Amino acid sequence: MRVIQKIIIPVFLILFSIPGEAEEQSIRIKAVGDIMLGSYHPSGFLRPEEKGSILKYIRPLVKDADITLGNLEGTLCDSGSTDKCEPDSLDCYVFRMPEVYGEDLELAGFDFLSLANNHIGDFGPDCVTRTEEVLDANDIGWSGRPGTFASKIVRGVRIAFIAFHSGGYCNSSLDLETAEDLVTNLDIDHDIVLVSVHGGAEGLAAMHLPDSTEYYFGEDRGHMIQFSQRMIDAGADLIVGHGPHVARAMELYKGKLIVYSLANFATYGRFNLQAERRFGAVLDIEFDTNGDLVKGKLISTEQKYWGVPFVDKEHRFSHLVDSLSKADRPQSSTTLGTDGTIIFAN
Repeated sequence: MRVIQKIIIPVFLILFSIPGEAEEQSIRIKAVGDIMLGSYHPSGFLRPEEKGSILKYIRPLVKDADITLGNLEGTLCDSGSTDKCEPDSLDCYVFRMPEVYGEDLELAGFDFLSLANNHIGDFGPDCVTRTEEVLDANDIGWSGRPGTFASKIVRGVRIAFIAFHSGGYCNSSLDLETAEDLVTNLDIDHDIVLVSVHGGAEGLAAMHLPDSTEYYFGEDRGHMIQFSQRMIDAGADLIVGHGPHVARAMELYKGKLIVYSLANFATYGRFNLQAERRFGAVLDIEFDTNGDLVKGKLISTEQKYWGVPFVDKEHRFSHLVDSLSKADRPQSSTTLGTDGTIIFAN
């Protein structure tokens, strides 16, 4: 079943739904954080072809789901220039991946990708459009520009995906009223609504989740708790956060799961992977056909060799999330087992 790509038109929402009865079985969703498979800029930050894709070791884990989603941190574009950095600067960060990497993402099983982040515009509007075209060609739904979302039918269950970011030409996580309207409209014609949000401060100092607006180098990065809870109130069934590049708390809010940061998943060459920054996860969640949680697990990963992800058998990311959740969201009725299994309290 091909992904249906749509744009929500302001004021009026036009949806083309496919009729079908949902079977009484669970829907399995897998989600990851930031993905940047290697960059043309500056030169020397693409994985050698003879070594293969950086996703090859983790591919069986992420593709084994009805829906797999993540955040594409940058563009898929074989041309284009940037005015953000000097040509060979190592102190400035812009990301332009080869277009052929779109095939790599499709092979890994990605169904939905967020383009709502602070690097999608690194090489200008033409590369944004080209990224969308490459994902379309590989049957990967995307959400980024204002009003955009993706939709897919799985065994008769209608699933919507919409992504938000605190800056740039994206669905805005700062404009809460518009964001609520978008999610509410999606909830009307979908059984499950998945929300991705790129926001919050960055780095090791940002691991703890504040109940306040966050700033990074003076930029408003949003109030992540307020945004996430209001999107659930509006009809979202899952909130997947990323952007801080480190683990953050998770919580159960009105029976819906919020994961405030899945951190770095597959980020080759240009990301700081020191200390806890090298850990990420695959969120593995099952819903019933009404969008209610059935069970879940946080499968820890670790990046090695400049950013190649592997399963972390020591479960360090899930241990971090459990500790952070108890500290920052103690009112939540969810904890993590030693292997990352999510325990939903009665």
